[in-house]
Amino acid sequence: MLAHTLRSHLAPLLVAATLFLGACGPTYPNCDGDETCKPKGEYCMEKKCVQCRLTSHCANAATDACVACESGQCARKKDCCANALDCSSGKKCSGNRCVSECASDADCTGGKVCNEQGACASPDAAGCAKDSDCGDKLTCKAGKCVNASGECELVAVNFDFNRANLSKAAQGSISANARCFKERKIKSVTIEGHCDERGTDAYNLELGNRRARAVKRYLQSVSRGIKVRTVSYGKAQPVCTDSTETCWSENRRAQFKAR
Repeated sequence: MLAHTLRSHLAPLLVAATLFLGACGPTYPNCDGDETCKPKGEYCMEKKCVQCRLTSHCANAATDACVACESGQCARKKDCCANALDCSSGKKCSGNRCVSECASDADCTGGKVCNEQGACASPDAAGCAKDSDCGDKLTCKAGKCVNASGECELVAVNFDFNRANLSKAAQGSISANARCFKERKIKSVTIEGHCDERGTDAYNLELGNRRARAVKRYLQSVSRGIKVRTVSYGKAQPVCTDSTETCWSENRRAQFKAR
């Protein structure tokens, strides 16, 4: 009887204690387990409700390698790509990183070539825009350099200091020369690589070779059936002998000689 009476009196107290202790438990966003965070679709980490604790808690994590859980939040990894749409123009996604679209013309398709920014681009159709682009005794007519009789002339391709890659203007000059080959029925050509006076003989011979080979690769991508030979003269055959930037820029060139 006494035990029954005690239980009757203690039951309300136990209920009240339970309610009191529950009210004193952690409230969102504080937590001591996932149950507190579950109504919000979140997880408990370091006593706080967060969006994720593991990468697998993030939506699309199974299909997008760039999604990750960072400090309790689902986010995209820095500099990560899932496809080419995540990269800027002229870049491709490789190994979840945006990289240059090409390293050489062989990496491009559809008649495109690899430009100096490492992107596949269509060859520039224009060889000149004004007479000064053509050199002495030549004029620019319809995008090509011509002599006094109106016959097309092969123009030199110029390079930046210590560089062997092709600028847009250089690509245009090569394309114009390719059209001139066809017009003059030229079947074989020698491309000569030249440098300015700075640097050693050995270094400039190698640089001249790289310039001539770069021109050859581009030429062969825009013109078929031309036999091409390359040679380097380094700094041995300058067209200008003043020690000025204007003069040096003229000497940094690749010249075409029909054979």
